[in-house]
Amino acid sequence: MGKAPLKFIVVFLALAAAGFSFFYARRTTPACAGDGKFMSSLSDCQAWGFDAAQCKQAVEKARAVAARAAPKTETLFQCELRFTDCLENPAGGFNPRPAFCLRPNGEPEEIRYLEYESDRRNRKKTKEVRID
Repeated sequence: MGKAPLKFIVVFLALAAAGFSFFYARRTTPACAGDGKFMSSLSDCQAWGFDAAQCKQAVEKARAVAARAAPKTETLFQCELRFTDCLENPAGGFNPRPAFCLRPNGEPEEIRYLEYESDRRNRKKTKEVRID
């Protein structure tokens, strides 16, 4: 009679661990709503099979949105301290490199970037910021 509750608890804990692992993996992996493909660079876009001209245009549009909406820093060093990936803005300064979803219509949507933040123990963690 003592083995049945123990067996139930072990099975329950295994299912809970599997559920948490699945949730954590899905939470940290950005995905596009609908039928878009997630990317952040020209090579990512071409790897999904989009046309090179369409990719270039989509990346430029996403970067223009990031240049307008995301905070700008003066030097690359400051940018790298604050964001995970940086690019130089033609108007001056540096911005976070955006990631986005590209739909078959060719328009970048769900534009986001990763910004560092500190937890209570002053450890660096990333936070996803949507700018669309």
